[in-house]
Order: sequence, then C-alpha cells, then structure tokens
Amino acid sequence: MEQAFRVLNIYDKLLKNETVNKLELATEFNVNPRTIQRDIDNIRHYLYESTLHSDLELQIQFEQSKNSYFIKRSPKYSHQDDLRVQVTYEVTFKLYETLKIRDDIKILNKNDKTYDVQMNLNPNEAIDLCFQYHRSLRLISPDHLLKQFTVELIKLQMIYLRNEV
Repeated sequence: MEQAFRVLNIYDKLLKNETVNKLELATEFNVNPRTIQRDIDNIRHYLYESTLHSDLELQIQFEQSKNSYFIKRSPKYSHQDDLRVQVTYEVTFKLYETLKIRDDIKILNKNDKTYDVQMNLNPNEAIDLCFQYHRSLRLISPDHLLKQFTVELIKLQMIYLRNEV
C-alpha cells in the first residue's frame, strides 16, 4: 500500500506541473533515494506505454539546476507525419482481404500464401499496422521505416524484460 500511495503521490505532483526532488521525496516517505528513482522510472514507463497511440507525448525529464524532475508535454506527431510514403508489406491472403477496402493498396506480387502489397501511408500508420497485424504482415520497405519499427520493438521488449509493465 505504501508503494502505491508513494507512486500515485509522485505522479499526481508531476501531472500538476510541479517538480519533484528525489531527495526530498525520500525524506518525506522515509525511503532510500533509489526507491524514489525506481518509482520515477516506473512512472516514466507507464507514460510511454499509455501514450503509444496518443497525439500527446508525456516525458519525465530531469532539470539539473533544480535537481528535480518534471513532465514535459509535447505533440507526438509533427507535420512530417502528414507526408505519405510508399510502404511495401508481405501480407497473408486473409489480411489482404481485410485491407483491400483501402483504395491505396496495390498488389505487387502474388505467392502461394502471401501477397506483396504497396500502400501509401504516413510513417506512424505504417508502424501501427506492423504492431496491429504482427502475425499476418511483414514490413519489407522502405528501410528507414524498417529501422524505426525495429527500434520501437526493441523498446517494447526492454520494458517487458524489466517487468515494468
């Protein structure tokens, strides 16, 4: 119960645009500063997970001059996200049947079990499709999106490996 109260108290202060000092909180809750650091890291990971599909990004940042943490709010998507790129996927026949209602899908190649298709999407839509249909879809190109997807996948895996979800 103490940990839950402590984490919620820190989270509440951050949401109210207050800065939180690790040493002051450690004294207030009579715990080690490393415990407060773990709480802040847990909140940081929660914010990352909860804003994956949001237009607003919330990040906990450290301000050295005050030796305190605060939440930085920023729009997640920039005007570059409005730019569309040609994305090539390998998809199952069943998924193709689901996606073909989109007017921007084009079949490049048909295999026995899969289709290579091309779609015009903004980068965030392209990455979201990879996560949404991960069992039925494989990103082929462009390379920069493949790298971006790999980075996002590694971030997600690290969160799970640390048991911080």
